[in-house]
Amino acid sequence: MAEEKKEIIKIPSYQMETKNLTLSKYDYSEVQQNVITLIQEQLKEYMTKDAKEAAVRIDSMGEPYITIDCNEASRRKSKDYVIQEIEKMFLKPISFRWRHESWGKDIKTICPIVTAIHDVKSTSLVKVNYNRWAIPFLIWYGKGIGGTIYDKTIALTINGKYTKRIYKLICSYRDQNKYEYELDKFREDFAIPKSYNTTRIKENILDKAKEDIDNSNSEVKFDYEFKMTKEGKKKAKATAIIFKIQWKKTRENLNEQENKVYYDAYTKVSRLDVEPSKVVGICDLLMDKNLLQLVIEKYNFYDDLVASGARMQNGQPYTFAILKNVMKKLIREELEKQGVDPRQIAYLYPKK
Repeated sequence: MAEEKKEIIKIPSYQMETKNLTLSKYDYSEVQQNVITLIQEQLKEYMTKDAKEAAVRIDSMGEPYITIDCNEASRRKSKDYVIQEIEKMFLKPISFRWRHESWGKDIKTICPIVTAIHDVKSTSLVKVNYNRWAIPFLIWYGKGIGGTIYDKTIALTINGKYTKRIYKLICSYRDQNKYEYELDKFREDFAIPKSYNTTRIKENILDKAKEDIDNSNSEVKFDYEFKMTKEGKKKAKATAIIFKIQWKKTRENLNEQENKVYYDAYTKVSRLDVEPSKVVGICDLLMDKNLLQLVIEKYNFYDDLVASGARMQNGQPYTFAILKNVMKKLIREELEKQGVDPRQIAYLYPKK
């Protein structure tokens, strides 16, 4: 199979009724989800709302493929087991509805994600062909969401088929503070056994996923609560799961506007007589606690008072020295309110 041949595949502007693979109904095992993750890893640079085409590797038959190390795809590190799991994917098609632009007709498409397996003997490698029709489906964003972009290592190493899906779900909605998932739809999409009542969903699926993701290096974590609905005199029952998504911002994952805010705050903090080596640390803490904008606004407020010659109640004029002391006090108090250990920001306190 030719290793370096590539083909540009057009991405149709489907009007899909589903969102993306993260929210679609399927019941894939851990290994099968890892295969999907590895395909999406190859396509991730095209996970943008304005992507019109994708360059994919093709084999000698002109079909898209990926090379999979079976030791990476399964905790068992068994090639035979991985091949068996991929074979089962032939019988687990995806389906999605979309509207054909020129026909003006609604269409339901049903197709498998993978179409062939090629066992590279005497190695841990297999080459897997994946369906062209699945490409737009795998990378499609959906309306109003952030896209299913996630850390490949975490997606492969966290355990449990439900945990893997919840991880991708919260990554998909990381730009939002929460996502409300109707409980019946959650049951259907995640193929949850009928024997699972709300308590079992909580303990066996949600709590386990939360713990495993918390213990990983994921920048995206979640909390949750059940939405309770009362009908008439009946006892209130859970009708939805509200995922409360927390995305730990880092300097590496800021967008253009967030970078401007960070730099603005950095510039202001650097004027407060803080050691240069400590400024980034302070700004990273402020970013993590969503306090950058507050610091900018408060700094600008006191800076305007200094510039205008305003006076305090005791008649003393506002000076830049006062601004620096007020801002350092404000920063340490706000950080401590958010649970930051005072010892971590001891350099913000007045020297004795």
